[in-house]
Parts: sequence; C-alpha cells; structure tokens
Amino acid sequence: MTQGTESRRRFLAIGTSGLMALLGVLLSVPGVGYFFAPLRKRRNGDSAGAGFQDLGAVDSFSAGKWQLAALEVVHQDGWEKLRTRHAVWVRRKGAGATEFEVLSPICPHLGCPINWHPDRTQFVCPCHGGVFTSDGIWVSGPPPRSMDSLDHKVANGRLLVRWQDFKIGVSERVAVLA
Repeated sequence: MTQGTESRRRFLAIGTSGLMALLGVLLSVPGVGYFFAPLRKRRNGDSAGAGFQDLGAVDSFSAGKWQLAALEVVHQDGWEKLRTRHAVWVRRKGAGATEFEVLSPICPHLGCPINWHPDRTQFVCPCHGGVFTSDGIWVSGPPPRSMDSLDHKVANGRLLVRWQDFKIGVSERVAVLA
C-alpha cells in the first residue's frame, strides 16, 4: 500500500468515528432531557403562590352562607400530571368583608363527604352521623376531631385556596404529604 492510500484510510476512519460520535450525542440529548425534566421546578402557571388555586371572585360568594365550591388541583409525579377535582365549603364572613372560612368536606372519621344542613345550621356526615357546628367544630358522633380548615387568602379580588389532605381516623390534624 502506498502512503497516500494509508493516510486516506486513516482520514476516513477518523471521519467516520467522529461522525458516529456526533450522531450518538445528538440522539442521546432528547433522552437525557426527558430523564432530567422532572428535576426542574415549574410553577405550572401558579402566579398566586405555591399550591394556591383560584376558587373564584370574592363577590361570587354570599355573605354568611356556606357554599360548596369546586377546586381543580394538578399533581405532578415525575413525568405524570394528574388533575383532580375537590370540593370545599366556603363562607364569606361579612357583606363587604374579604375574610373567609374554608373547610374540607371530608369527614375526619372515615372520609365520607360532609353535608351542610341550613335548616339545622349544622354540618352532618351521612355515613355515621357525625355532627359539626356551623363553624366546623365537632359536636357528636364518631369523628375524632373537628372539620379540617384549609389555607386560603384573597389576592386581586380572588379567593385562593391551598388544598390539603389530612389523615382520617386520628384525633390530631395531621397533613398527608403529596
């Protein structure tokens, strides 16, 4: 073999190896991005603060009256996003007030949905007869504690609520980490 043929073969071998290495890197970038994407923190459009969801305009809630309102919560676990709807009991404290009470409708006994009975001015759990005052304080029945209040705030004329699950069947209010 001549020296020109050897150098041409070496050039082609190095060029082919370099091209294959470049293709390997280019093909691995999307995979690496997919793998590390959940590690980046995103706010998911939550401009009101971490975990707070918009429940509606302050004026849409009647003063002194309990209303059941729907709340959509987005949980992200790795690459999977799960949207769940929760109900919350909301009461505006006064006609012009921006003070609210927000209660979880989940009974602390066994997790049944608690209903408001305006004729009796009480919350009642239909499963086992737990009774709570109009402020969510436990009165009678098997529930081990009062209804759970939820964090909330008013910003720009909107009521914002942070959904939280709590352990059922225990006397202390213990948050369940998502």
